[in-house]
Amino acid sequence: MAKPIKNLLFVHDDNIQNKISTNYNGKKQELISFYTEHYLPMRNQLLNIQFSPSDIQSFNKAASIINRYFDTLWETSELYKIKSQSKFESTYYEEINCYMFHNLSQIESGIYSMFNKGIYAGLKIDNQNHISVIKKDVDFCIGRKALVHFDNQDSIPLILPIVAVEVKTYLDATMFGEIKSSSKAIRSASPNSKAYVLMGFKDLADEHIIAARQDSTLTEMFALRKNEHSEIDAHALREYYVEIRHAVSSVADTTLINTPGRLLFP
Repeated sequence: MAKPIKNLLFVHDDNIQNKISTNYNGKKQELISFYTEHYLPMRNQLLNIQFSPSDIQSFNKAASIINRYFDTLWETSELYKIKSQSKFESTYYEEINCYMFHNLSQIESGIYSMFNKGIYAGLKIDNQNHISVIKKDVDFCIGRKALVHFDNQDSIPLILPIVAVEVKTYLDATMFGEIKSSSKAIRSASPNSKAYVLMGFKDLADEHIIAARQDSTLTEMFALRKNEHSEIDAHALREYYVEIRHAVSSVADTTLINTPGRLLFP
């Protein structure tokens, strides 16, 4: 098995490894072969891509690798009767974030890190009159760990988000409502954070998207496919990359107010 790469969230890798260790559907050896022959080559290829907003070829190459792997993933899922509830496919959508953003300068330098659990969403006073942290899990987050002190309590660790991303194979109306609720809590607790949705394809009425444009809860939503049967779109990958890259790099700019001109959204 491959060794994990430090500070990256290979949740799809973890999903496959868990299926191997539990002999999922009695297919341990078959899943080991899938892991070594398909997963690891795909991962190495994507990690070697240097994404750049001006280099559309990097996104074309990534889309080709991802689409080819998805084809194999679906075939394997059907062949070995892997249930969708086991997140065999959905964790790969989550893991795509690692390949796209692991070489951001802020990640490589250690200023920010990748997380998916225990994201700061507020504070509360418990029945012992202690201050405790409200935490939420998200599918992907770029943020920073911090320690805070209250009165004589021990230090409380926080994971402060810069960007928080909910990732879905597809998005329907029920999921959309849950996402907006979770994202609102995170953004209220961390006002300079940004909340995103990354989905394979949209499976809800356009009216929901149009209404969301008037709501400040979500910063943006990205669909990688036109529909369930179409391929991942390279231009959609690029748009998503450019947005997240800008959100991370512009954190320091939010405290600058320049006049004359636009003040709220310069």
